[in-house]
Amino acid sequence: MVQRIGMAAGVRGARCFPTLPPLGPAAVIAAMAVALAAACGPGDPLERAEVVLSIGYAAPAEAGVAAGLEIIMEQLTREGLFRTGPDGRVEPMLAERWEVDPDGTAVTVVLRQDAAFHDGSPVTADDVKASLDRIRKEPARIARNPGLGDIESIETEGPHRVVINLARPSAQMLLLGLGNRVEKPGPKGQVTTGPFFVESRTEDEVTLRANPYYYQGRSQIDTVRIKTYPTLRTAWAAMMRSEIDFLFNVSIEAREFVEADSSVKVFSRDTPYAYVLLFNTRRSPFDDRRVRVALSHAIDRGAIIEGAFRGHGSVASGIWPSHWVYDGVELTYDYDPRKADRQLNEIGLQHPVPADRGSTGGFPSRLRFEVLVGIDRARFEPIALLVQKQLRQIGVEMEIDARPFAEVDARIRGDSWDAVLLPLNTARNLSRLYTYWHTSELYALSGFTGTDNALESLRSSVTEADMRTSAREFQRVLFEAAPAVFLTSLEEARAVSRRFVVPDEPGRDVIETLWRWRVADPTPAN
Repeated sequence: MVQRIGMAAGVRGARCFPTLPPLGPAAVIAAMAVALAAACGPGDPLERAEVVLSIGYAAPAEAGVAAGLEIIMEQLTREGLFRTGPDGRVEPMLAERWEVDPDGTAVTVVLRQDAAFHDGSPVTADDVKASLDRIRKEPARIARNPGLGDIESIETEGPHRVVINLARPSAQMLLLGLGNRVEKPGPKGQVTTGPFFVESRTEDEVTLRANPYYYQGRSQIDTVRIKTYPTLRTAWAAMMRSEIDFLFNVSIEAREFVEADSSVKVFSRDTPYAYVLLFNTRRSPFDDRRVRVALSHAIDRGAIIEGAFRGHGSVASGIWPSHWVYDGVELTYDYDPRKADRQLNEIGLQHPVPADRGSTGGFPSRLRFEVLVGIDRARFEPIALLVQKQLRQIGVEMEIDARPFAEVDARIRGDSWDAVLLPLNTARNLSRLYTYWHTSELYALSGFTGTDNALESLRSSVTEADMRTSAREFQRVLFEAAPAVFLTSLEEARAVSRRFVVPDEPGRDVIETLWRWRVADPTPAN
């Protein structure tokens, strides 16, 4: 909701916006008020109303408040050297540019000279080194970004150059891991960078203020309030009452109603996630590639998109096809239940007849297996039921074992499971490929070893050409081996009040551009 409650904390480029000394966030606010009062008279033409943007985030029990707020906070109050763009390319943030040694064993990062922390102090090479040294001690960070594990030493060359030496040629993989926040110790905790800083935080609401030191220019939105709601329904109702301006997550069920409302605009994008039916390839019958391929042909992904997502999704292929390394090439299995039936017959799994119904009752089956499904994940049950129905058409019975997702996650760390329904990040960041599919990794899936060689080649890539070759080989191996049935990805939607003009960059989450939003039709302050 746009509130007009007096003069803003400052306007980028305005002659009455003073230069502030390095201060803590609380002191920044006080100093801004005093300095602006002195610098801008009451009749100054640059005086304007404060702009407040309220974000509504629905925090269902399955995710919790912290998980969703973390996504928003990472985009608005924390920045790293780089970020991953919509096509998977590395984009500079606090870094101005970078250089890779010809042998791929060293990366030199040149920092922006105008980058500053929220307290106004400059971001230096020493700060970056200290941040990376801390990250290197966190196993979970290394597991998500394997390139960080190859760092041998970090050196600084003056205030703006950082040289990262690697124990092996893995420069390209390292760059993908340098999106972690750069921070430094402050009086009240870690101080970060970004277009906004945290002013206050309670259990139900977080208040952010525009960072006057932001190197890309101070936001025209002065204050951001992030409010949490127990359900998507209550969050949407709040937007209908104009209590919030930005609905962070629009549910599939509410989307047609949201889109019909002329006061809001819906922004959508394909998420880099896929729902997959993952097989335990260490366990019969899924240790046989032919079974996995047959089941891949038996599932109608288009029907799942319509039935579970109301058309708001796309067929998944196990990778992020929009990533530049794939050049839009996507490998997927066509829906062909007759082919699936024939392939199962050829390996001795004959189609049952009604007389084959076992003494335990149920559907006659040529193959019966159990799938673990997180009962507390909203989309899992409808997907599982649709897959179950489709497999029955070829005489395969998939029994659903629904339990809390925490139990599912613990169970698949062992060997006593057949299959599991999971959401996987499909590698807009190629580091995730290594994390999920290399058997040496903490989060490796299903024990499948067939992709290890291609992933080692990807990790050792020095040039973009190397990356393209290795990634395509991984794509081919994953498709042919079929360790999972890659089902669908989900289209993500956010709704914003038309009171704001929002830059719409295809493929990019609108939360990333929030600092550039402006009021569509501002009115003078009273």
